[in-house]
Amino acid sequence: MKCLVHYALPLAALLPVFFFSSCGSVPKAESAPEPVVEETAEREAAEPVAIALPPKKNVTYFSSIDPQILEAVEIGSPASLRQAALSLRKSGQEYAENEKVLLNVMAAMAQITWPHEKLQIDTPAVTDVTPYLGAVESARQGVYDSSTGNVDFLAMALPSLVLLTSKVRTDYYSECESALKAALEKRPESVFARYLLGTLYVRMERYAEALSCFDAARTQAPDCFECAFSYAETALRCGQAEAAGGTAVSLLSQNALNVKVLGLCAEAAFSSGNYTDAETYVARILQQEPDNAYYVLFRAKILVEKGEYIKAASLLDVYARTDTASRDYLVLRSRVQKEWNRNINAATKTIEQALSKYPDDEDIILSAASLAAETGGMVGGKTAGELAEIILAKDAGNVQALKIQVASFMQKRNWAQAYKVGSALYERDKEHTQYLFIDICIESGHQDEGWKLASQLYAQNPQDEAVQQSYIKVLVATGRKTEASRLIAQLLPAAATRMKSFLFYERSFLSDSDDAVFSDLRASLTANPRNKDALFRLYSIYYRKKEYRKAQYYLKQVVALSPTDESLLALNRELDSLLAR
Repeated sequence: MKCLVHYALPLAALLPVFFFSSCGSVPKAESAPEPVVEETAEREAAEPVAIALPPKKNVTYFSSIDPQILEAVEIGSPASLRQAALSLRKSGQEYAENEKVLLNVMAAMAQITWPHEKLQIDTPAVTDVTPYLGAVESARQGVYDSSTGNVDFLAMALPSLVLLTSKVRTDYYSECESALKAALEKRPESVFARYLLGTLYVRMERYAEALSCFDAARTQAPDCFECAFSYAETALRCGQAEAAGGTAVSLLSQNALNVKVLGLCAEAAFSSGNYTDAETYVARILQQEPDNAYYVLFRAKILVEKGEYIKAASLLDVYARTDTASRDYLVLRSRVQKEWNRNINAATKTIEQALSKYPDDEDIILSAASLAAETGGMVGGKTAGELAEIILAKDAGNVQALKIQVASFMQKRNWAQAYKVGSALYERDKEHTQYLFIDICIESGHQDEGWKLASQLYAQNPQDEAVQQSYIKVLVATGRKTEASRLIAQLLPAAATRMKSFLFYERSFLSDSDDAVFSDLRASLTANPRNKDALFRLYSIYYRKKEYRKAQYYLKQVVALSPTDESLLALNRELDSLLAR
């Protein structure tokens, strides 16, 4: 009976043994039952015994391959793919079929994702039909293969290679995002999946998320060209020109003749306002590709920003031999016509041509609005304010459109609206609009606010010419004549011609003598004959004196500087009428 208790076998299995033991050991009549022991045996036999089983293994197609090799493939950077290929290479031995498939997958990942690296990976012929190579082939054909089953990392990630082979379809983006995120949950350090997810976000115009992905990818794979280049390109889209330029220049140190890298360096330098470096990079591209129309036009754009209009006009003529309908060409041509040729009519016609071809293009609408605001005329049948409103209807915080709208209100002398919009503009872009806002405060009756801002600026930087001008304007406007007169006298001897013209104009407000006023205004025009403020003030003085002939003489000079300004033309028509009486 001890054996029964020890092994705890099922009762039915023990009965024959028990019966044989009883018959052979003692006579039947003398045998005594052992109820307590049997009850214990039955109870113990009825209790299940817990057996510790090994954990269930997740068996996949590649399970028999060394996990470290598979991990390197899933990380998928150029370095890790190279490492995995070396570890998997066999000399004189036959590859297993799943090893052949994995080598072909690795070769496709390297070729499609990291073409700059030119990795050479063995691609033995395969016979197995698998979803892995099926997904790769579908991607090469421009199709997102959603039938892989998502059983492992590669099945989830490989279909997204289509992001790098085709830009035609977009209907798979949501599924693609989910699959890549699931793959990254399995392998968070995967450079391959992170890079593909960044590429997807660029396609979806989610640039901040794309930048985060590329930043993580380049951090994990610092020597990977594609990761660094995509990071710099996306940083530029996100307005981070300095970060983009730093990365691009770093890439250029090892890729001195790479046109894509030179172009990225040029774009970053241009966005940073470093036009000299931008032109140098573009010139290096044109040395290799002198007929590259894009960079011919880009160099013209740089030269316009540098104010080198003769060179810019020459390059625009070269570009026009192949294309006269490009949006950038039309915008640049209009600027050259306005700023160098001083041909406002030609500039207006050119930008109107651009508007007709690209009616929804924000940059062209803003260029047209800027031209209308500067001239006071209409472009495409719309005023500057109306054109700016088109942009603001879509983007209420667009700084350039707000500037144009403010300029439009100022030109119409609608100072209440100018102050309202100017205040909003100043809050969004204080650094670049503070002087404009001071002028608005002076004219709109908010002199105390203008004084506070101008005096703060002057206390911080009294040698800056723009600060000096704003400070003097506020001194004059707020009646601080003594201080204004002292500062003007201090600055006049060393002032350049334009500054001298400004100083004489402002000093004309400090005297009660007509002779002194006229003397200062004439001195202002001697220093700068195109000073519209001085010309218009002389018109105003003679108009009040009813000396209309002299008034018209000065007004016509103002009109010549702004020939399409409707408000000036209306004043001139009034003078014509008065002189005809």
